[in-house]
Amino acid sequence: MPHDQTSRKPARLSVALAFGAGLAALAVTGAAASEFKVPMNETKPLHLSVPVATVIVGNPAIADVAVEGKQLLYVMGRNYGTTNLIALDADGKTIADVKLSVTAQGASAVTLTRGTGQLSYSCSPRCERVPAIGDNQDSFEALMQQAASMNEAKTGSGGDGSGGGAGVMR
Repeated sequence: MPHDQTSRKPARLSVALAFGAGLAALAVTGAAASEFKVPMNETKPLHLSVPVATVIVGNPAIADVAVEGKQLLYVMGRNYGTTNLIALDADGKTIADVKLSVTAQGASAVTLTRGTGQLSYSCSPRCERVPAIGDNQDSFEALMQQAASMNEAKTGSGGDGSGGGAGVMR
């Protein structure tokens, strides 16, 4: 039987195209699979290889970002969970699409469960209550009120109801 060369060319072409598409999918998967982990209430530097013009965080309640130069970001873990960070260059092109995971603080974090409620502690060097997502609501609110009062005392705002927020110390 003679071999028909014309029927083999389309088959080779489709195999080559499928192989190329597979390689492209691997490259996209590798870029999308980048993950950056930061412990809750801690900050870690994230170095970029290209200067950044815009940074977007999917859920700022989980992680926050401070831009410290054109190629250096500081990521702070605010609450447990996962979100994403997208960095764009001056032309609006994506230079990084990173999965951010905020994790437990490690050996120093302790959670005490009492009935249906929980209390969180940071134990370094001694155990002290800290507010955390999932804690007993009354206890959480009391700790947040104490923190707000301390912040007002440090920043000198007289509790005028303006909200205040976090103070910056330099």
